[in-house]
Amino acid sequence: MKHILFVFPLAAIVLVSLSVPASANNASANNVSANNANIGAQVKGEDLRAVFSNTLMVGEYQEYRDITRTYNYTEDHHADGTTDYTEGRKEEDGRWAIIGSDKICYKYPRSRYYTRTYCFFVFNVDGCYYKFTAQEMSLKRGPKNWDRWSSRAVRKGAGGSCDIPVG
Repeated sequence: MKHILFVFPLAAIVLVSLSVPASANNASANNVSANNANIGAQVKGEDLRAVFSNTLMVGEYQEYRDITRTYNYTEDHHADGTTDYTEGRKEEDGRWAIIGSDKICYKYPRSRYYTRTYCFFVFNVDGCYYKFTAQEMSLKRGPKNWDRWSSRAVRKGAGGSCDIPVG
């Protein structure tokens, strides 16, 4: 009987401690769902080209960039498909292109740091352009998790703004 009386309070403590993270996760999930209502449509086709062509994008990455010690970047997209990219003190000449009708892709042929092709799906939320990698996209429903954007940016001079800065 002593063991049962000891186990019962212990079980109650364990159940309470397990329910706290679960309710926190539910609150987080509710916030994500609430935020999804504010997510704009995916930018595609000629609209995607128009957003980036002859445009300086001023943006930030979700993840801190250790090599350049910043979250921030700018990328000037020229109509001829070239870019001037700046991240911290690092500057790169690149190429951009619309692939299919729904992705923007970048290459930096002379870079030792950016050594592959980088492609993104773009979503516009009140003038803030969120980029998602293919890994973060579902087949037909857009991003699997709206909080997992790779980077976001505004068109310089267009008056858009993003949420509170990451860094």
